[in-house]
Amino acid sequence: MSVSTTWVRLGVAFRLLVSLRLLTLAMAMALMPAGRLDADLALTAAGLAVASTAAIFAWRPVLSWLVRWPILACVDALLAAAVLVQGGVFGACFLVTVSTSAIAGVLYSWRPVLVVCVTQIALSYMAIVLGEPLTGRPGTAILVSGFYPVAACAGVCLRRLLDQYADAETALRNARTAAAAAEERNRLAREMHDSLAKTLHGIAMSATALPTWIRRSPDRAEHTARDIVDALQVATREARGLIADLRDETFTLPLDVAVRRITAEWGARHRVQIRLDVVPGAPGDRDVPLMVRYEVISIMKEALTNVARHAGARRVDVRLACLPEGVELAVRDDGGGFAVPVGEGLGHFSRAGHYGLVGMEERARQVGGRLTVHSRPGDGTTIVITVPSAPPPVAETPPAERRAS
Repeated sequence: MSVSTTWVRLGVAFRLLVSLRLLTLAMAMALMPAGRLDADLALTAAGLAVASTAAIFAWRPVLSWLVRWPILACVDALLAAAVLVQGGVFGACFLVTVSTSAIAGVLYSWRPVLVVCVTQIALSYMAIVLGEPLTGRPGTAILVSGFYPVAACAGVCLRRLLDQYADAETALRNARTAAAAAEERNRLAREMHDSLAKTLHGIAMSATALPTWIRRSPDRAEHTARDIVDALQVATREARGLIADLRDETFTLPLDVAVRRITAEWGARHRVQIRLDVVPGAPGDRDVPLMVRYEVISIMKEALTNVARHAGARRVDVRLACLPEGVELAVRDDGGGFAVPVGEGLGHFSRAGHYGLVGMEERARQVGGRLTVHSRPGDGTTIVITVPSAPPPVAETPPAERRAS
């Protein structure tokens, strides 16, 4: 638990107890018999109320002084005892003084707490001697004085509850951090398995067959060598992409902030007009899980990369909606477009050797989402990804091999 967090929690407890003092003071004055409510008592109560109100509003320096010098708690007990002398110990005014011991229990270790309690017990007996006779009520006086250590114990319990809550909060935060780290490791492992590892495996198989083709068919060997060079370039891009992901802080940002940054950087780099539309008042955009955020951002980057490489577009429209039912991201360009085979889905592109759209669809399925592609020659392309608010923890379909388009 950090120092600032501890300080805030102590401040909350301190202001609560002082506010309870003000409440009991107001009740004590309201219940005070008319014969005892004189000008001296009213003035003393008003002074204590002003001091308590000032402590609430200026709680930071007051709390700092109390923590640094516990003797100030005894001074506070003395101020409260002035009301006790004027209003009487055996009445509602006694409750006004109890908060001092409770505050000491919250702030101090047992030795300063014991000093404050002894001080308050002595002041209460002094108030009895000065204001009320003990005749017939010695047991009551002892019982009343016993409330101070009880209040101090209540303060100690409150402090322990605050500490336990803080520890639980810290443990929860650490657990979330560990879960996010584990999720990120799993994501990197999946990325390496689905892309880089398979690419390198293909290179190894081609390199193993190369000596045979050199002996049997020099033309085939030359073709295989070119394939190996192309595959190495793909592997290089994939490795660089993974390294860039490790250094890229975009995935740690809220989804709307990340999308704004990516669109601005892409538009400036490619000098293409790009317009972003974020649905106003979209709740939950800062609570999108890391895995969903990563896949949505990766699909958006891939879509913009395809626009820059193939579309020849003059304008791109990006729309993001983070609604309670889920996330929807649409990327539309006014480029050349292409014909989407009817009834074949995106598998046609995989068979043709174009893995970009196939990889985007697999990314969407990875988080339980759906990718749709609308395009016609000469009429641009629109790519839409929709992810439900509670995506399944495991992909619905095992991911196929991903390659750069």
